[in-house]
Amino acid sequence: MSTLSPANRRRFLTLLGLSAVTVGCGTAVGGGSSGGNGTRTLRYQGWAGQVTPAELAQDLGYLEDVRLEWVGNTISGPQDIQSAATGQTDFGGAFNGAVVKLAASGAPIKAVISYYGSDEDAFNGFYVRADSPIRSARDLIGKKVGMNTLGAHSEAMLDIYLQRDEVSRAQQEEREGVAV
Repeated sequence: MSTLSPANRRRFLTLLGLSAVTVGCGTAVGGGSSGGNGTRTLRYQGWAGQVTPAELAQDLGYLEDVRLEWVGNTISGPQDIQSAATGQTDFGGAFNGAVVKLAASGAPIKAVISYYGSDEDAFNGFYVRADSPIRSARDLIGKKVGMNTLGAHSEAMLDIYLQRDEVSRAQQEEREGVAV
């Protein structure tokens, strides 16, 4: 059995469509390096089983003389941008809410591009069975809501949905979020 190099593995996974693509959203003041030939090296964290847009861009030749240096895998978007803010990496990515919270706390980051969320082209929805008694935000009071373990964006969207339908903070706290 032959072993694929990391670059060929990324290409293979990308071609199969098995990996989700993300884009870094922030940059730290930190540690990219420049050599005498103008080549820059950017340190970053990856995601297990995923090809990042930076890796894809490098493999497709879009980064020209910029070299990526993988320093390990991240466990979450907030952790990824915290690593950038503390200079352990040169860029990172997280959902917009995490970026806003970190920036609001005074972290030395700058948002460059939004890489996921909801807008006119991308939709996140909440679904129930056709025979479910849940029909509105108020029907969620006291109910459990299941989300995947990377559900911070979905949880933020749920909070906005509840606020827009004037479910009070006290009523929202009656709802239990459950990671599934």
